[in-house]
Amino acid sequence: MDANPRFYEIDLYRFLAAIGVVIFHYTYTAFMEGYAPIANFPQVREITRYFYMGINFFFVISGFVILMSVADGSVKKFLISRFVRLYPAYWAALIITSIATLYFGGDVFSIAWPQFWANVTMVNEAMDYKPIDGAYWTLYIELKFYLFMLFILVTGVMKYFQSIIALVLIGSTVALHYPWATHINMFTAIFPHWSGYFAAGCIFYLIRRDGINLYRTLLLALAYFYIIKQSTLFGDLMGQWFGIGFDSITIMLINSVFFALLMVTALVKDNPLRRAWCYYLGIFTYPIYLVHQHIGYMAFNYFGTENNITWLVVFTVLVMAILAWFVHRLVEVELGKRLSVILKRKWLTNTDKAADCQAG
Repeated sequence: MDANPRFYEIDLYRFLAAIGVVIFHYTYTAFMEGYAPIANFPQVREITRYFYMGINFFFVISGFVILMSVADGSVKKFLISRFVRLYPAYWAALIITSIATLYFGGDVFSIAWPQFWANVTMVNEAMDYKPIDGAYWTLYIELKFYLFMLFILVTGVMKYFQSIIALVLIGSTVALHYPWATHINMFTAIFPHWSGYFAAGCIFYLIRRDGINLYRTLLLALAYFYIIKQSTLFGDLMGQWFGIGFDSITIMLINSVFFALLMVTALVKDNPLRRAWCYYLGIFTYPIYLVHQHIGYMAFNYFGTENNITWLVVFTVLVMAILAWFVHRLVEVELGKRLSVILKRKWLTNTDKAADCQAG
């Protein structure tokens, strides 16, 4: 494998997952959860109700990408890269969403200063403050995975990582078969509803890096079983919450297609979907996820009518894409690069810097 590979197909998968979540929010939860009742698409949501699974795919991809990023075992570089990757764009989106809420929130959305400052930390759920945008709940789950990886690095047990991931996957799968798994707050707890997805992503990367053998084949089979179990269980719970059925066969098929795509990335040297232009789709993924949800709902409430709502949804998606590009360009690229240089200058030793330059 190349020293510094870029799996461009991952950018494509992330983009498709992000757009799927955007469409799910705009055509399903906007109406079904009462955030924007004007966005009522009864026929469309028969299909788009399944697009929430883009979140699950994010977590698998995150497991793959994060394990790849810690290959050199540097704690400091991991902390810097994750901080620069997560927080600047998040803070920008948080400010934009907060301003929009103050002016256009109406009776549906509101914000208070304590809630805002708690959200700045990204661990607001631990302080009993709700996220300012509903999409932010996944960031708290991501942070928990990063803390897990940080623990692996700090304790020096990376050489046992495959066994640790196996235990995580086994524990997550077993736990899903107990009734308490349906009662925990799965929007704040990483175990067992999301931990197995991160573990699955890690297994895909281990296969890509080290090749396939009997042990990793068994782990791959267990990862597939976990994903099917969790996704169908979560589909049943979604059906109870919304009073609308989620077909288990459809859920299984969607997850199987995604699983097969990741298997191609893990096993095939020259993936036909590995095209450099996919990078330009990938750069939209995180920013559009951060900015789209509540701002979109507020736009529907403020400007929407029965006559224009379809075109308003399409227009809002385009506006969110443009806004995401500005967040990427001005914050992730310009500010992110400067922040990364400053942090590396302060934190990394001369040896770390030399290794970092060689890797870059």
